[in-house]
Amino acid sequence: MAPLSLITAKPCPFALPENRTALVVIDMQKDFLLKNGYGYLQCPSEQVFEQVSSVIEPTAKAIAAARKLGLHIIHTREGHVSDLSDLPPTKRIRQATANPDRHKLVIGADGPMGRLLVRGSDGHDIVDEVKPLKDEPVLDKPGKGSFYNTDFHQMLVSRGITHLLLAGVTTECCVATTFREANDHGFECCVLTDCTGGFDNTIVSATMDLFCAYDGLLGYNCTSKPLLELAATVSAIPTSASEGVFDISIASLRTAYRTSNLTPATVVEYIYEQIAKPESAVVFSKIIDKEVALKTLPEPAIVADVADMPYFYGIPFTVSENFDIENSKLVKDLLASGAILVGSTKIEPTGAGVIGVTIAEISSEYSAEYIAGGYSYGPALAIAKGLGSFSLTLDTDGSARIPAAFSGVVGYNVSKGLLPSDKIAKFCPSVDTVAIIATTVPDARAVFAELRGQDLTDPYSVPDRAIPIKSVDFRGPKDGGFRFAVPDDLSLLSPDYRSAFAAVVEKARVLGGTQVELDWSAVTKASKLLGPMLDVERMAFSTASESSDPAVAKIQEAISALAAEVPALKVFQDIDTLRALKTELYSKFEGAAGIDVIISPTAPYHPTFAELEANPVGVNADLSLFTKLTNAFEMCAVTLKANEYGPLKLPFGVMFSAPMGMDGRMLDIAEVLA
Repeated sequence: MAPLSLITAKPCPFALPENRTALVVIDMQKDFLLKNGYGYLQCPSEQVFEQVSSVIEPTAKAIAAARKLGLHIIHTREGHVSDLSDLPPTKRIRQATANPDRHKLVIGADGPMGRLLVRGSDGHDIVDEVKPLKDEPVLDKPGKGSFYNTDFHQMLVSRGITHLLLAGVTTECCVATTFREANDHGFECCVLTDCTGGFDNTIVSATMDLFCAYDGLLGYNCTSKPLLELAATVSAIPTSASEGVFDISIASLRTAYRTSNLTPATVVEYIYEQIAKPESAVVFSKIIDKEVALKTLPEPAIVADVADMPYFYGIPFTVSENFDIENSKLVKDLLASGAILVGSTKIEPTGAGVIGVTIAEISSEYSAEYIAGGYSYGPALAIAKGLGSFSLTLDTDGSARIPAAFSGVVGYNVSKGLLPSDKIAKFCPSVDTVAIIATTVPDARAVFAELRGQDLTDPYSVPDRAIPIKSVDFRGPKDGGFRFAVPDDLSLLSPDYRSAFAAVVEKARVLGGTQVELDWSAVTKASKLLGPMLDVERMAFSTASESSDPAVAKIQEAISALAAEVPALKVFQDIDTLRALKTELYSKFEGAAGIDVIISPTAPYHPTFAELEANPVGVNADLSLFTKLTNAFEMCAVTLKANEYGPLKLPFGVMFSAPMGMDGRMLDIAEVLA
């Protein structure tokens, strides 16, 4: 598709980059747009109120156009929790104090549609004409701006959004405040002038002018007409779902469900045919009955028209066997959003290191001579074999990313605490993070974006206000550039990995990257500290008996021996040292000269079973050379297949790492280089 833009926007055309543009529909609530709502009760004029309500029709048309063009759509609602603990007294009583004759009812008072601007009241809900679809996020905000005391910034960057079209009410208040906030956050913003209105025409007119004043000091404005014209040129032509093998990526299935005769029943039938194949037996510890799996779909269960189904409607997924599938919040949220759980996948039950298992039947998808790698070998093989669209598991020091790399799929180690991790058995709780394994970076990103959020029942969950906010570069990594560092010691790389990694570094330079030097002393010191600390923690939380796998048993023995020699006093000293080293490394990512990502191989080489048998402890230590740093410093990381090597066409996995909370920027860069 050719690049889209609103050519009549002021002060110049406004770009609509594919997958990076969102229509933000602000506060189209009954309390502001219907009679007897909060806005109506405060408004001095019936005529003025009707002008505000008149934006419903053009906004509905703009939403329809945005849906047709495939833009992200996000709705906001202003309102407060029932006890009004998030409502400042100034906001509640200022108007009533200034003019008590007009403002007889304040926020929280009982009105004809329930308590005014209180969440859960009928008046707080969005009007029927612009009702969100089930897969469109709704942001509840306590302030006038969408960024105040919300996760709006994270909601946008997690999806890779850089450009915002704004509609809604009121122009001079919530729209203008969100517009100004977004400008400070680095987003490109354009207000659709016929899709917004307010209670004072003079102020509204001046605000409209301000949106594009001073040659775009703050942003753009435009009517919705060019948006509607663009949508009119797009035609959705229904296609027939092909027989046999088809693409089960999230993006492809969502498109197919909406534009073809493909149904979840057909997809599930296909998945279970693959599961029944002998080579799939090494993957699952539990397979959900096919009919039971389909029954988890929300109503209507099997329909041709799924335009208003939840985001994961009909998307098959797996989880590793350490998930409590009955009680895990992640699993519950996915099922509520229409996803289909097909089973639990095997992991190496002792959590001993990152080699996984050495049983010959559990080998790489590419060759029986090579290991699958990592205790999360089951989730990685499930995706590589096409047994689900994505899988959820845990990563300690590369135990999910390494098998993902060896299987040629994407392994995304989410920043610790940004996804709920309750009801998941952990080997090293202090560093274990939820990992997403998928076929593409956009798919892994979609799972993260839809599931992210604080879980107050999870002691490791991170509140949104603890996540750092950095300005967005609306140009994207390719045009705006990015800065990266690579490890200073690549001596363990095999010759094939060395040449493959050199090609990745050169590609990064060509696609907008600038390589900078990084002092690796902090990383080296941290890696040496983390190994013994993890060994101690594994022993503290492990309930597994000695492994029957000889190689794993040797690693268990080595871990136990090392752990026994580490006194508790040293563990606490090392924790304190590790925090100081983390601060030192994170400082390298700050400022104009700071780096955006570290680019490294996922592992130094891909070992064969023979190599592992000859030196299990040494190979296990080697494999986490690059992955360990992310867990040591609570970083996020994603690995993807960069290229292939050798006569077997084995995959080479490259990894991108960034500080905690910088998942969005890291994924932006990874997508450019994928």
